[in-house]
Amino acid sequence: MTNDPELEELFQDPAHREVIDLLKMSRPAASPPLDPNFRTTLRIRLMTEARRTLQPRGARRGFPFSLRPRVLVPAMAAVAAGFLVVLGIQVYLQRQPESAMVAVDLSRIQNKSNVATGEPIVIPFTGPVDKDAVAKTVVIEPATSVTKQWVGDNLVIVPDHPLAPNTTYTVSLKASPTTSTSNKPAVQSTPTVAPSPVIVRFTTVPAPIAPAVPPSYRSGSVSYGQENRLADAGTVFNGGWTPAGQLLLTRPAGLAGPGWPTPSATATLSGPPAPKATTDVWLMSALSTPIRLVVPGGSFPAAAPSGGVFAAWQVTSGNRAILAIWDLQGNPQGTIATIDALPDRAPVWIGSDRIAYVNPGRLAIVDTHGGQVDTQPMRVQHGNLAGSPLGTLLAIESADGSIVLDLGSGSLSRLPEGATGFAWSPKGDLAFVVAQPSGSVLYTAVGGKHPQPVATSPTGQTWSDLNWAPDAASLMLASKPVGASSSASRLMLINADGGGLRDFASPQEYSSPQWSSHGDLVLFTRQDEAGGRAFWTATTAPSEADAAAKQALAEVERFMQARLKGDGVTAQDGLDPAGLSAYQGGASSLLSPAGTKFERYYLVTVQQTGSSPNKFLVGVRIFVSRSGVQRSFFEEQLTLVLKDQRYLVDAVTSTPPVLLGHGPTVLSYDVVPNSPGYQVRVRFDADLRPETVTTDTIQVRDSDGKPVSATINFDPENHMAVLSLTLRPGSTYQLVVLTGVTDINGVTLAEEYHAQGISR
Repeated sequence: MTNDPELEELFQDPAHREVIDLLKMSRPAASPPLDPNFRTTLRIRLMTEARRTLQPRGARRGFPFSLRPRVLVPAMAAVAAGFLVVLGIQVYLQRQPESAMVAVDLSRIQNKSNVATGEPIVIPFTGPVDKDAVAKTVVIEPATSVTKQWVGDNLVIVPDHPLAPNTTYTVSLKASPTTSTSNKPAVQSTPTVAPSPVIVRFTTVPAPIAPAVPPSYRSGSVSYGQENRLADAGTVFNGGWTPAGQLLLTRPAGLAGPGWPTPSATATLSGPPAPKATTDVWLMSALSTPIRLVVPGGSFPAAAPSGGVFAAWQVTSGNRAILAIWDLQGNPQGTIATIDALPDRAPVWIGSDRIAYVNPGRLAIVDTHGGQVDTQPMRVQHGNLAGSPLGTLLAIESADGSIVLDLGSGSLSRLPEGATGFAWSPKGDLAFVVAQPSGSVLYTAVGGKHPQPVATSPTGQTWSDLNWAPDAASLMLASKPVGASSSASRLMLINADGGGLRDFASPQEYSSPQWSSHGDLVLFTRQDEAGGRAFWTATTAPSEADAAAKQALAEVERFMQARLKGDGVTAQDGLDPAGLSAYQGGASSLLSPAGTKFERYYLVTVQQTGSSPNKFLVGVRIFVSRSGVQRSFFEEQLTLVLKDQRYLVDAVTSTPPVLLGHGPTVLSYDVVPNSPGYQVRVRFDADLRPETVTTDTIQVRDSDGKPVSATINFDPENHMAVLSLTLRPGSTYQLVVLTGVTDINGVTLAEEYHAQGISR
């Protein structure tokens, strides 16, 4: 279907444009003749009806609708439905005699509201289609960089970065005719055709909102949840978390399995070949869905603390191996070292710009460009290595004793004899154990200095595999009887100060436990019934100590659910007199206007005001739908005050409505302490052009409207801009995101984003 000026003029609203897009995409490659009188007559009647019903209000007395770009009138819906009838008749008549139909099964994702952000988008077809042609037509909004691959007749769309939470995505594609690609004799001479176009809508899971008081991971506060077997024994050799909560795994080369793309279905990687490779490195979601092959012939991956890249070994010819850096899309970023041996351990990151490895029997340190870092010669056999995520410290179990090396000053600090099992916390504190004849002694060293014993294992038990909680409040460890095999390991928790030792899970095996950076999952290994070793994950959850914040948010949930249901009586029950007056005075709309519906909401931010421990500022985003489709959103900042042992809405401010367009949108923000100042973290729903994320386009302004001096960093994995700045206690600030921020397609924010009332 070519561009039709009459249709372009009549249909201006984004929803109406979607109907036009459907019409344009609907025509198959070949069409049998259709009676021109049928098409022409039906078109004339529909266009006449459209002009009659879409006249402005003043043109026809008593006509109850107006032609405004932001309003979908019932007449327009009727006209659109009429055109879809034409579309259906044409598709039916054109295809009925020509070919068999291939269906698209969207039941697993269409209109779902809880799609995981780290999972690929799978679109199953019931038969063969022109795969290359279909993949080329994929469009996803908000703009998202993706990799497309086929697993059988399933089109798998893999976002290059995890999807944004709290976001409604639209994926559209047009299926094309093809002949069967199998080796079986063709049973039909005509191509197989899929319905066209395919449009998928789904909403990702809500994001956990940063609480007013951070949750506690102290030993007695963390709960252990459901376990999930990640992969069968022998299918994963080693693995670890990325900062974004995905997994980097070493897997046997060429091993097939359900859901695993074949190497030919994965994008070709540049870099040296990997002859006779026995393992590959894969990226996998936390729900055990394979995402992509990132290093063919690779092994022992180690994610950088800052995210986005990882280091791994790759076997080359002649039993040589290179140490290189890749991004999480599998693009090589550079070779940094070569050794004449097969590696037996992962490289170790020291901060985000240096990497330590063993070559063989000797410690070597390089920067991310391959430049050698001068250090004292040091022999390392099978001893432990661990680098601080904050920068310059490396804990080493060398042949001559255990030490902490400071790469900044070049100084060495001796650790107690026998120190091993090093683990660095996110805050830069070191933990390790020293073996004793009857058990283990746990040491901690704040900032890597002045180690102190804090706890001793029960008599006859030995501790290993130390791993810090995300807030550094506790340590997870494996405990087993002295001399026993790893199959006897049990999972334990202990506070950083040595107190609160307890069993963390059921009395089964838990070896090599690793907490994810988000603190919601634990990765571990366990021996199965046949004696093989398999990888597992288990959910965990910390407690939130602030009961007042929980009570306030419970009232917000009750208040908002009443508004979504149109229950004005219950909604007003959540207001004090001042709050009721604010809504009645037009500060915001308590219930959705006629012809619309408050479709859903989510929390944007939660703040506790500095002036009162019983006063909270809660930001909510409310989505407004027409005819079942989300059209716009607006934000409210609710002030909740404790009155008569219940939190009530005392005040409200509201932003103007924002149309849901094709550009990026600010999802949420939070303010967190970050010595010596604060961080303001702003999250978006689209992949952005990094060069547009600057202090000119994202600002925090003071009460006079002047930008506060700040530095800014962009985290593409989490679609997040991080401003580091100093805020004065008791002051109020405003977050402003300007339209200079653009997504990867060059589309800007629809309009400026203003968040009032950042309070310290």
